[in-house]
Amino acid sequence: NLYDLWNQNYIVVGDKENPKYFTRVALGAYANPMLYVSPNFRCIVVMDESNLASANPSLLNRFEKQKLPINGILNDRQKLLVKYLDSWTKQMLTLIEANSVTQLYNGFTQKDLFIGFDVDETLQSLVFDITKNNPEANDNEILEKCKESLIAIASPDGIIRAKLSILEQDEVDRWKFFYFNKQHHNSLANYFDVLFYQEKLCADPKEQLVIINTFSKITIDIKSCLQDYLRCQVYNLSTIKTEFQLTNIVKNFFFESNDK
Repeated sequence: NLYDLWNQNYIVVGDKENPKYFTRVALGAYANPMLYVSPNFRCIVVMDESNLASANPSLLNRFEKQKLPINGILNDRQKLLVKYLDSWTKQMLTLIEANSVTQLYNGFTQKDLFIGFDVDETLQSLVFDITKNNPEANDNEILEKCKESLIAIASPDGIIRAKLSILEQDEVDRWKFFYFNKQHHNSLANYFDVLFYQEKLCADPKEQLVIINTFSKITIDIKSCLQDYLRCQVYNLSTIKTEFQLTNIVKNFFFESNDK
């Protein structure tokens, strides 16, 4: 563990100008070899800021601490794009209150409209990814791709409710049509039907990593929903207690089962 790493005793061989460091490292129950440690060796521990309060103080005191917010890796252009998207999402969820022309209702948040939305990461990560993968795109093209990605994780009631928002109605109608007619939110089967059809049309289809959020009950029979499209394995995440258990499940799926 990390404490073992920092508690190592090093043997120095050579002169002061060119020292070489060696230490004993336990490899399993019986091997305890003396290994060379490069002077360029560094250990970086990445921890979510929300976990700092519960972290062991003796652990935190062992190393230099640096805070790296995602805004720190964005350039000025990307920050402006994030600012625009933040304003756009807030316009979509700010409703004009009934019986009042001027008073606005701000009872909804970005999390109510976009599933899994995180104020500190979602827009920043999205802009960073889109600009990185589309280096030649101008700002309008970047914003359009970002909006498409955001609409993909919007809730149906949020899209319908946007009709009453302060966002321009032409844009609301455009994204409502895009959500219900261009994207595929009707059912799990409908989504995979379109996904596999698009793969057949591609000369060089890419592997898909898909996360689907649903409001269905946890007891729904996923296999029966997808039986016409693919074979799958279904697991309740609450039953997976260790990384070792998850690793075995993944290995079994890819190397032993016939469900892939």
